[in-house]
Amino acid sequence: PEERVTLVSSVSTRLVNASLNLHGTRSVQKIVEVCAVDEEENEEEEGSQGSKSEDESRKGEKDDVSKHTTKKKSKKKKETAAKILTDALKPSAARLCIDSHGNHAIQRILLKLPYQYTQFIFDAVAASVEDVARHRHGCCVIQRCLDSRHSAARTHLVSRIVEKSLELMQDAYGNYVVQYVLDVCGDDEVHAICESVIGKVCLLAIQKFSSNVMEKCLERCTDRVREAYLDELNEADRIRELMMDPFGNYVVQRALSVSTHAQAIRLVETMKPHLSSQNGGGIRNTAGGRRILGKICRRFPNFVLEGETFEDYDLNQVLARGSPHHHNPHHSGGGRRPNNFNGMPPHPGPSPNHRRNGRGGRNHHQQHQQNQGHNTIPQYQQQQVQPQQPIGQQVGHHVNVQTSDMNAIPNYGANPYLFPQSM
Repeated sequence: PEERVTLVSSVSTRLVNASLNLHGTRSVQKIVEVCAVDEEENEEEEGSQGSKSEDESRKGEKDDVSKHTTKKKSKKKKETAAKILTDALKPSAARLCIDSHGNHAIQRILLKLPYQYTQFIFDAVAASVEDVARHRHGCCVIQRCLDSRHSAARTHLVSRIVEKSLELMQDAYGNYVVQYVLDVCGDDEVHAICESVIGKVCLLAIQKFSSNVMEKCLERCTDRVREAYLDELNEADRIRELMMDPFGNYVVQRALSVSTHAQAIRLVETMKPHLSSQNGGGIRNTAGGRRILGKICRRFPNFVLEGETFEDYDLNQVLARGSPHHHNPHHSGGGRRPNNFNGMPPHPGPSPNHRRNGRGGRNHHQQHQQNQGHNTIPQYQQQQVQPQQPIGQQVGHHVNVQTSDMNAIPNYGANPYLFPQSM
């Protein structure tokens, strides 16, 4: 260890430049790993010395031994290689976080070294949280900081992210940081973010990156905040725009999934005039409209639009729009990119707009298949009367509804949802 301390001291002035280099960063990461091993050995030695001092104190030498041990510990702390390394990198910590090579050295320090040697990273990131979080490498460093154990430095960093959450969630990389806070942080931080977007739901829902955060907020928010979100989504002037928007329709789908029964009824009633064929039915012929209609039909299987009958409501034409004999479960839900991939953004590409087709990387082949209607909605098909075949018998991937049995379907009157009487 003494030789390693001497070696690190001799190159300490060049550690920053080495971390910024393609090959030098590998050497710095190796130094970090060696320092971590030395720290573990030092902790074991200190533990053994502490037990020895207790034994000697019983013999009347407590004061002298404790003073000697304290001096020895302080001397080791000053001479440790980890301290020399972190002191050399501390002035350029923010720069290293956003560098394509330096960020790997910073992440290795967060993973390997004890907390007392990583605090300088938390302080540097908190001071420049907007710049670091908006960078494709910096957002990864912040996520590693959030993975660390709870501490005062981590709490301060989270509070800084919450303060800037409204701006970060609209950024190509900052939205990953806000989503990660919603995933791994406590209820107080989550509720602060969720309440900060009240009154801006519709505006954030139609933006490419913040719409992902809005879906996460719908899942994590309290019942009171979710009610406020749905009040905004139920505005008659905005619901049509959200349904037709390539990003807003995903927020509407998420709202249908997480809302209570009464809230879902209210949201569907607001959307019904825009889905009905009497008003042109233009929305339900769009990709977003078909996905929303499919979500409604899955939650309310007996849903029928006003002025239409079950026989006229052909789900094969509205939802399937493809070969009735082919079903690929991988294309359910339109093949949309997940909001987050293990807490990490995708591999850095040319730019967010070039990296993603539409919302979240849907390529041309997936879009073509989605337009062809590959989804998990049951397909209803009219066939000739076959008395020997039971009603609803499955053949392949179809549910055969007999023409003669259409009249046997009960009339639900003005309530097509089959809601309980209590509702």
